[in-house]
Amino acid sequence: MHPTSLKRPSLAGKSCHAAIAACLLCATLAPAQNPSPATGSLAEEVELPTVTVTAETALRTTEDLRNIPQSVTVVDKETLERRQARTPVEMLQEEPGVWAVSVAAQGSPILRGQIGNRVLYLWDGIRINNGALFGGPNGFFNQFPVGAVDHMEVIRGAGAVQYGSDAIGGVINIFSKRADFTDTVQTGGELYGRYGTNDRENTETFDFHVTGPTMAFSAGLTHQDVDDYRGPGEGRLSPTGFEALGGYANLAFRPAEGHTFRLSWIHNEREDVDSYVQSKLNANGVPRLFSPTERRGIVKFDYTAEDLGSWSQELKVYGYYQYYDGVRDRRVQSGSTMTTTRTDTEQDVLGAGIQNAAQWGRTRLIYGMDYRREDLGSTLTQTTRRPGSTTVAEPFGNTPDGNYDVFDAFTTLEFRPTDALLLSVGARFENSHLDSGPVARDVIPDAGYDVDDLRVDKSWQSVTWNIGAIYSLNKEWDLVANIGSGFRAPTYSDLLSAGPPVFSSRVASLPSPDLDPEKSISYEVGPRFHSQRTSASLVGYWTQLYDLVATETSGTVVIPGQGTFEAQRKSNNGEGYVAGVEFALTYDLDDNWTLFGNATYTYGEDTNANAPLRFMPPLYGVVGLRYTAPSRRWWVEVVEVLADRLRRHAPTDEQDAGFSTDPAYGSPNSSNNPPLRDDYEIPGWAVTNVRTGFNIWQRDNRSFDVTVDFNNVFDTRYREAYSQQQKVAPGFGVVVGARLTF
Repeated sequence: MHPTSLKRPSLAGKSCHAAIAACLLCATLAPAQNPSPATGSLAEEVELPTVTVTAETALRTTEDLRNIPQSVTVVDKETLERRQARTPVEMLQEEPGVWAVSVAAQGSPILRGQIGNRVLYLWDGIRINNGALFGGPNGFFNQFPVGAVDHMEVIRGAGAVQYGSDAIGGVINIFSKRADFTDTVQTGGELYGRYGTNDRENTETFDFHVTGPTMAFSAGLTHQDVDDYRGPGEGRLSPTGFEALGGYANLAFRPAEGHTFRLSWIHNEREDVDSYVQSKLNANGVPRLFSPTERRGIVKFDYTAEDLGSWSQELKVYGYYQYYDGVRDRRVQSGSTMTTTRTDTEQDVLGAGIQNAAQWGRTRLIYGMDYRREDLGSTLTQTTRRPGSTTVAEPFGNTPDGNYDVFDAFTTLEFRPTDALLLSVGARFENSHLDSGPVARDVIPDAGYDVDDLRVDKSWQSVTWNIGAIYSLNKEWDLVANIGSGFRAPTYSDLLSAGPPVFSSRVASLPSPDLDPEKSISYEVGPRFHSQRTSASLVGYWTQLYDLVATETSGTVVIPGQGTFEAQRKSNNGEGYVAGVEFALTYDLDDNWTLFGNATYTYGEDTNANAPLRFMPPLYGVVGLRYTAPSRRWWVEVVEVLADRLRRHAPTDEQDAGFSTDPAYGSPNSSNNPPLRDDYEIPGWAVTNVRTGFNIWQRDNRSFDVTVDFNNVFDTRYREAYSQQQKVAPGFGVVVGARLTF
């Protein structure tokens, strides 16, 4: 296992945890004289020298991780099986450089101090981010069926040359399950069920495949029903649940060797997506924020041709259609009056691209172009219920409909001037065009702007670049350096949104149609070590941020039916930097015992305000010990997840509900909801998880495996920084999963 596919959290908490965890491990191993079989999912730990870990995201084509200058994490299928995560974001919780909170439907991992639309999400290489995505915490990343995920790859640091806008903090690519071609016709599949005691989670998946020499088909379904979770000393934290139903299908056709046509589909629907934040603001107990339904899917066609000649080692042509629609309610009680403002969102994206890779000796060239068109729309409906009457109206302040067009061209050149030195250079040109179509009711009356301020027909051009190098000091030590620029083109949310934001009860937004792209330059350098038993990496980085979109006070505004708010506009007046260190280690003590861990430190500064940047996580890390039986049929691991207290926060963070005593009452205030700590610190914590797996039965390609996770063994009370969905994090819980492969 490569060191970059390790785990997450840090350096604080109760010192006795590790010792007690070790005792638990010994107790778990005590009956080893008559071992129950186990999953054997850790067989990849045995012969590290023969295992080559590859990644596709960094170069948009398959490459050995040791030949990629950027910091890349691969979270493989076996790791996902051990963690038994409820959502895609939870799958990344123990990875270096990724701060991923764990509760409810929110899905906003922080990469190198960046969150929301400064991190790019992909599904099988297709971007999920679009012109409607807003900054800060959002649910985009969690809108996919967990049962369809095969593995994940994470680029930590700028990925703009490969994927364009938004990839300032990094890129997360989710790869779906797919079947491989086989010499003979074969059929098979899997049945999987999981139950979690803490939140009464029920997850069921079904996968099926038919393969042969020229055809490979696979498909699956996932159903999830997640109830409210329980927190130590709090009992049930309501509302924090959701229900989801999704699936995937993948059909590949190979008419001749080296030529593959593939049609794939992914779809997921979530219903009754609850939000704990602001849930107690209404006196009658009706939660303030609620999403009755949301639906997302992607249909993709691609053609891959290999070895076409000296000018084409691999040619890819692809096209896709992505759709999303969702409903979100904001329910506000005033005396005996209840006002529900419903936002009904529709997003349709069409895209296509071509990419070619050619290799001549020590030189490889990858180049291509992409185009996509996004059609974005939303409608507002306001329902007011009073005793004896109900009125329905179309309120003011909707974000205008419109479209977003993006064209780009990119290239990356790799070459080896000597056996010990690998150099990589890349560049990308991107043109983004936004065209809005406002109507009169999109304007909030008397708010200081008119419909012409919402009429935008504007283009932005950006050129990004990347330079990387790997120097092999010997067979075990590599020195790696990389410099890359990034940018983020303004979105509809940046330019045209108006009204109170979702997660704050204090501040309203006014349109800001004159924004320009945000920009960054990221530098990273560090050593990597690879030996028969040890893999390790240490990287230090510095990301300089320019023209950041920041808010500035602009009086007050009255939102009809919701009250008077402090008003803010956005401008490109922000500058700052983020610096940090990321460490990861895997060490095989022998053929059965593996020690692993990682640690991440992040420091961000707003140089204009001489204050911390927003969303800087605390020092965090993980340390774990895994035992795999000689039979490879069972395993057990103890993982200690740690986070230091959040010592530094941005002044604007003090408006976030996640810093209040109870986020259910919204932002901190001096009356009924003071900050969790007077200095707005979030305390540090240490949590112990124990996991084990058994291969109960196996015959040929058929097997029955069970995985059991004991999460938060000591029922530790804690809160994860920047989770607006937590009063406390989940307490002790057992997750039991069973998989039948046939």
